[in-house]
Amino acid sequence: MILIEIIIFLAITITLSNVLAKVFPSIPMFMIQIVLGILLGLTEIGRSINFEPEVFLVMIIAPLLFREGETADIPAILKHSGTILFLAFGGVILTLVSLGFALHGLLPTIPLAACLAFGAALGPTDAVAVNSLAKRLKMPDSVMHILEGEGLLNDASGVTAFQFAVAALMTGHFSATEASLTLLLSTLGGVLAGVVVVYLKRQSIQLIERISARDITGYLLIELTLPFLAYLVAEIFHSSGIIAAVVCGVLESRGFRKISLFDAELSNVTETSWQTISFTLNALVFLFLGIELSQVFSPIWNSETYSNLHLFFIVVLLTALLFLIRFLFITLFYTITKGLKQTHRHLHERLLLTVGGVKGTVSIATIFILPAVIGGVDFPERSLLLFITACVTFLSLIMGMILLPILSDGEVTPVANPRQMEIYREVIACLEEDLETRELSEKENFAIQAVITNYQDHIQELFTDTMSDSSQQEFQEVQALMLSIERDGLDESYRKRKINMDSYRLYSLFISRFQNSIPHQILSFLSFWIIVVQRIIRVILHPRLFWQRRQARGLRRVIDRQDVSAVREVFLKNSQTILASLENLRDVYDEDLIDFFVEERRNLMEQVDKRGLFGTILIQQDPMYTKELLRGYYLERKIIDEHESRDEISTFEANDYRHRVNMLESYAMRQPADPPFRFIMRKKKPEKPKEE
Repeated sequence: MILIEIIIFLAITITLSNVLAKVFPSIPMFMIQIVLGILLGLTEIGRSINFEPEVFLVMIIAPLLFREGETADIPAILKHSGTILFLAFGGVILTLVSLGFALHGLLPTIPLAACLAFGAALGPTDAVAVNSLAKRLKMPDSVMHILEGEGLLNDASGVTAFQFAVAALMTGHFSATEASLTLLLSTLGGVLAGVVVVYLKRQSIQLIERISARDITGYLLIELTLPFLAYLVAEIFHSSGIIAAVVCGVLESRGFRKISLFDAELSNVTETSWQTISFTLNALVFLFLGIELSQVFSPIWNSETYSNLHLFFIVVLLTALLFLIRFLFITLFYTITKGLKQTHRHLHERLLLTVGGVKGTVSIATIFILPAVIGGVDFPERSLLLFITACVTFLSLIMGMILLPILSDGEVTPVANPRQMEIYREVIACLEEDLETRELSEKENFAIQAVITNYQDHIQELFTDTMSDSSQQEFQEVQALMLSIERDGLDESYRKRKINMDSYRLYSLFISRFQNSIPHQILSFLSFWIIVVQRIIRVILHPRLFWQRRQARGLRRVIDRQDVSAVREVFLKNSQTILASLENLRDVYDEDLIDFFVEERRNLMEQVDKRGLFGTILIQQDPMYTKELLRGYYLERKIIDEHESRDEISTFEANDYRHRVNMLESYAMRQPADPPFRFIMRKKKPEKPKEE
């Protein structure tokens, strides 16, 4: 039962970290996950989690590195192979020696071999942490390829070096020649294990196809088991399981791919599955780091054996030494390969490579392999080494989080896609022409207008996608303020009996549609406060209204034109209040952003006043809307073909656009024909007067 509770708590915590990362986009997700891990580690559930390094390496690190190898840009990485090999192997050895002797000098009571094991544990960089830090930043491609390649290889060299340090600690004997030879054999053995596993996998696939037993689920399960199988095969032959998993992933990405419907479906399912698995495993990496920080911190920090100030000084000094050694080592490589003059010109690149060498959970997992008993005698310094390793790892992550944004060229701004916007506008023009030239029923008219609104939402989505994270935060703050005004005006109108419950529900449906019009919402703290907290306040102040609204859910409501007219009046009144509020915000927010919202609100007012916006909302629950939506997709494909034939877009761009249309069309066709809740637009039967 405890295992089930742990799994449930971890799943809830991972989901919560994803939500909080959207609420606080300026804080890297891994830092949120570490903090949640620390909090979880303080609970009874967290304290019951026993950290098994070998299980962690095979169940989490191996599949993550397999996926990194599968998606890595191998040709680009090979261009920097010299730098990568120099850092992945030479950098680990230098870190082992430098940090090992430094720690032994600061704490002479710890055996030198144990200090060298500490240095080896902090040798590997964390590719997962680097990707989390750099994904929102403008980083040179060369730097990212070097860090990515280094992260794929140095786990193996770090773990192997650590094992030799532990062997020296246990036996009192160490041979540099033997260690180097074993490292080389372990690496080559890992490469061979990866090659063999991929070869056997491809032979198995061929056999399955010969007996006509291929199946998407079966093929997916085979791929998902590859990293674990490669790791275990390598470990059986005393080779590097990490290298085997990486090689397995790289070979999988370079294989021949057939173009068939089955392979296309398999690719889509595999991609979606790996996205979910990768996110979950990445989150587990940092959650476990937080849990281990909470577990190793308290016993040492509260111990009377060590001075807390002295320990803090040691952690800061070792972290600074870690980055200094890396910077000098990178500088030495650049000086040898590029010359002294070119080295000075590449200072920015060297600093990025230095700060990008943050440590992560692999270091924690490695140091946990350190035995608690040596030669039949307890090894009390083990807890101290765990504490220092965890603190240095955490501090290196904080340094990377602070310094990388400063050294980078700013946030990544998505590239605008004017051609896609132009295609959407042409579809809208064709649909508006239908409104003018075709003889349409009221239903068809509303359905086409609803499709036009749908394409306008696509244009708005493209507009917000080109914003930086900070601009999207401002966008969400303004939108949250508008929603607050909208809901307050709606609640007030209902309390004053200007609208009935049916009208209230209709307007609420419109507000929900407006709120969800931006699919990639990145809420800042202010907008989160406005949306969530104000809803709670409304429930407290008006519990009767909240209860009535809940009771109305799930029912079929009959809406007449009088109801729609009442909603229209409330909407126009709210819009005037919103426009006045936006004008007052011009000194607070960007002028262009305010202009965008003013123009959007005025367009909505025009639609409500002339076209009947609320009718387009009602029709979206009718099969007629799906029919006209499919026509819109037909027009979009036709326009894409025309742009491609005029060489205004490339074949690859056209195929990408068509792929989006296909996904939307497939989703639209799967919508239920008779939804569980809908409004019915018709005349209500007059209520019979009550008898006296």
